Amino acid sequence: MTGWPRREVLLAMGSVAIAMAAGNVRAALKPVAGMQQEPWFTETTFDLRKDLQAASDADKVLALIWEQHGCEYCEQMHKVALKQPELIALGKKRFHVLQMDLWGERQFIDFDGEKVSEAKLARNLAVRGTPTTVFYDETGDQVFRMPGYASPEIFYLVYEYVAEEGYQDVTLQNWAKLKYGAK
Repeated sequence: MTGWPRREVLLAMGSVAIAMAAGNVRAALKPVAGMQQEPWFTETTFDLRKDLQAASDADKVLALIWEQHGCEYCEQMHKVALKQPELIALGKKRFHVLQMDLWGERQFIDFDGEKVSEAKLARNLAVRGTPTTVFYDETGDQVFRMPGYASPEIFYLVYEYVAEEGYQDVTLQNWAKLKYGAK
């Protein structure tokens, strides 16, 4: 199926089960409370249209990183991939990154001007697992989606691919081959 080892699949399923079981206490948690945050992430205005405009004005790409409490892969993403100096530099320079909670209750105005909870926004955007990073162009069109956790090298490659707008011409795999001669 995904090529994941059975152990990783079971761990991921366990994280989802724990998060679902904790759903009844979620209301008592502050939004994004308990999630590791990166100092180079951007604070949201809670209006994705304004966040998109701010990204565009700064000549940056809007990226929504969807996470959830208890997600081991989200924690790994913060501990390893998002701590790489090259990725931090590229992230600061070219991306307007917002941290989102898959089950969050914060109220947002979506790209269509509708007021929705963070959780409903995730459902509307078909975000089903975490971490998931979704990148948007200046018009609000999704240009790339990175589901799951990957190595720091893959994270950097994806960010570079989006920053250079490689998605306009070729797939990520073909872009990497052209750029780096990868197999």
